[in-house]
Amino acid sequence: MKLIFVTQVLDADDAVLGFVTRWIEGLAANCERVRVIALEVGNTQGLPANVDHRTVGRQGSLRRWLRYRGQLKEAFADGFDTLLTHMVPRYSVVADGLARKAGAGHFLWYTHKGVDQRLINAVKVVDRVFTASAESMRVDTPKKVVTGHGIDLAPFRDAGPPEEPPRLLSVGRLTASKDPLTLIEALALLRERGHDVSLDWAGGGLAAGDDAYADGVRARIAELDLSEHVRLLGAVPHPKIPVLYRQCTLFVSGSRTGSVDKVVLEAMATGRPVVTCNESFPAILGELGGDSRAMLYEPGDVDGLVGCLEDLLGGSAAQRAHLGARLRAIVERDHEVDALMTRLVGLMEKAHA
Repeated sequence: MKLIFVTQVLDADDAVLGFVTRWIEGLAANCERVRVIALEVGNTQGLPANVDHRTVGRQGSLRRWLRYRGQLKEAFADGFDTLLTHMVPRYSVVADGLARKAGAGHFLWYTHKGVDQRLINAVKVVDRVFTASAESMRVDTPKKVVTGHGIDLAPFRDAGPPEEPPRLLSVGRLTASKDPLTLIEALALLRERGHDVSLDWAGGGLAAGDDAYADGVRARIAELDLSEHVRLLGAVPHPKIPVLYRQCTLFVSGSRTGSVDKVVLEAMATGRPVVTCNESFPAILGELGGDSRAMLYEPGDVDGLVGCLEDLLGGSAAQRAHLGARLRAIVERDHEVDALMTRLVGLMEKAHA
């Protein structure tokens, strides 16, 4: 297989999409060649010799459209026979005619509960849509294939005991969809109840309006007198994120995206107990039986979140370590990156045979 992979960013240091370079390594191990077409390219050090890349650029919608189509034409002329677009349905919509003319297999990876017309149109033109869980792609179609996620386990090995006093960690953009305010309210209530606990938040803004939202978050932190107990770290390069997982006692996610959140799986891979309101995780954590109750709360439910955190903080370090080992085992079995990349290539070859 000669694979074209289309994504927004190819940069190992990117705070949000840094993991993509590891996905490309896994795909390249199963393909004759891989060409990445990205809006933006940064640190590509260490990519295999059978990988090359093209940069579309972010300037001008017409310019992007023309460059993207030109780069697709070049790739098909160079003998690339399969196209996999990552997370942005319009990449597939724009590529449709060129892919069909080239007789190429055409696939989309998508993990988000949001459904709009672009996604519906993309589903119509691709051969398959790959997603991490049943809840992560909500168009009703026989083209949907649930594959699990792709987590590189290597950076998260041998976490050891966390730092003291206890620290909570959340990783994600500082936006309403990640609901930092519920976490901050929960932290205030925990401290009122005598828990010496702090919160680290790794992630900055991205979209228009994010800066204003972040200002509101900072104001609420000050109102609750938590400035000494909350660290807003901003965007953290992806290679530095594993250190934060190792330092934390518990990982907390208020994300309401509805898809399997990669950062929760990364925390699990580090052997840290997680607390999440994400609706994809009851199925993932269900095999833990009663232990999963302390890791799941309803979106926006401050009291429910506090109850989960108190249950986990009230246990011994040994109990948390045992739970963390069970969580890591789930990621090893169902969400390891090389297994996913091998699975994706196999599914694409079969669908396009």
